[in-house]
Order: sequence, then C-alpha cells, then structure tokens
Amino acid sequence: MNPLHWRYLWLALWFAGMAIGAYLSLRAGILREPVIPHLDKLLHALGYGVLAMLACGLFTPGHARRAALLWLMLFGGLIELAQGVWTVNRLADPWDLLANACGIGLAAILFRRVNMLNLVERAIRNPI
Repeated sequence: MNPLHWRYLWLALWFAGMAIGAYLSLRAGILREPVIPHLDKLLHALGYGVLAMLACGLFTPGHARRAALLWLMLFGGLIELAQGVWTVNRLADPWDLLANACGIGLAAILFRRVNMLNLVERAIRNPI
C-alpha cells in the first residue's frame, strides 16, 4: 500500500465527518414528514459509507482497519442511543443503525482492494 502524502488531512476529515454527523444527528430537528420517504436511511448509508471509505484508506488491512470499521458501528449505535435519551424530538431508530451498517459494509467491500485516498492524491498530483 502506497503511503498517503496527506495522511493527517484525511484523518482530520475522518474526525470532522464524525463530528458533523454527531451534530446533525443530535441537533433539534423539525418534525415533519420527509418529501422522499426513507431518504434519511439513504443519507445514513451514504454518510457512514464515506466514513468507512476514509477508514479503509487510512488504516492498513487487518486489525487496525477492522477496529476502525467496528468503531464506526459503535459510534452509530451511540448516536442512536443519544438521540433516544438526550433529544426531545428525535427517536432512536434501529433502521438507522441498519442503514449505517449497510453503508459501512458496502464501503468495506468496495474499497477492500482499492485505496480511494491514494487515487485522489495521485489524480491531484498528476492531472491528465
């Protein structure tokens, strides 16, 4: 695996993504029906998929990568628990947790062999 030139930037983006996800999940929301049914589940899968893709690029295959992906699952579970306990107008939804797991699992499968972060860095350094 090629070393990342901007490893600390990618790591900062990973932590920032988790912080933004936590903020968006725990902030006071507006109680209304979504325009597109179950759009929030798709957003959960996409968000956690991006976080998992970053984790697959940051951490070497093996224990470190598995630990990072398990951390994302735990993080999603803690956020859901916090929504049920600390917020007034949000609910802990097990379907959100399943959507998180689907996004993480799909990203882990797709990026098992291909390091997207290396590809992005290479494309920036050597434009066509």
